[in-house]
Amino acid sequence: MRDTWTAVDFETANRDRGSVCAVGLVRVEDGRIVDRYTTLVRPPEPVDHFAPFNIDFHGITPEQVADAPEWPRVHRTILEFADGGPFVAHNAVFDMGVIQAACAHTGLAEQPLDYVCSLHTARRTWPALRDHRLPTVCRQIGHELRRHHAADADAEAAAHIMLAAFRAHGVATLPELCLRLRRPPRRATAPTEPQPPRTAPLWSADSRFDRWRREADEPLPEPDPGADPDGPLFGRVVCVSGDLVGMSKTEVWRRVAAVGGVPAKNVTRRTDVLVTGANGGAKTAKHRRAESYNASGSRIDIIDEAELLARLAAGGQRLRGRP
Repeated sequence: MRDTWTAVDFETANRDRGSVCAVGLVRVEDGRIVDRYTTLVRPPEPVDHFAPFNIDFHGITPEQVADAPEWPRVHRTILEFADGGPFVAHNAVFDMGVIQAACAHTGLAEQPLDYVCSLHTARRTWPALRDHRLPTVCRQIGHELRRHHAADADAEAAAHIMLAAFRAHGVATLPELCLRLRRPPRRATAPTEPQPPRTAPLWSADSRFDRWRREADEPLPEPDPGADPDGPLFGRVVCVSGDLVGMSKTEVWRRVAAVGGVPAKNVTRRTDVLVTGANGGAKTAKHRRAESYNASGSRIDIIDEAELLARLAAGGQRLRGRP
């Protein structure tokens, strides 16, 4: 029986995971790359706006996707390309979440999809690396990543990371690797039949509990070691408490990591910055804990969303200004 699986990477137009604007696919059979596919995608209408941060991140603009295929067509192509096999992605929770969210926005129902995360695999295979971002792991395995944040290039990188992990652990198939690492494939859902499309963004109040649960399971991104070391968040441990107006927690974590900060889910004595949402004027448990630590000698900056944006902008401007 052939060992077949598909590496996948998505890019999104804004902070809603369903705002897919590009996908890259790489099919692997018996340890060899045998096929590739990539396309731009017109994001679903409820979330089809492009955020400046995302454009800076991947370079895709609204004009480029104006004539691109829409998600239902692209989704069918993805499933046909994978042909029932499992998916592999670097930080796979994000990419599987893109499939779920884009399907919800376009009224598609669910079926199970199995997946394995190359980020978790890299952490267990090369634990001594300073971080496990795609560029770092690619340097470790000798794969040249020329167009980071291009969906096809990142999908290919994820495939090469898994193949390198096969060699490092002396296995020949994905099931053998999962068994060796004691981490079986996980299961997500994807659509088969139409349902009423989602018209509200995934961060609406109606889905708050589900969002909190997803955020609790979300792996934290690694800080960018190439960010400006003089940036105000570089090397600082940053935690978010409550709901922000302009960003989800996962977007905050991603942007903090992009300027060299260290995202954290909980307040500890190692925390340097706590970002507080409005929260109806009430202090959260994290806020009270940070104040308690400060009272006993810690120095945790407690800031609001506006100050966070200012610090992110300062770090980003310095980074973009570097040669």
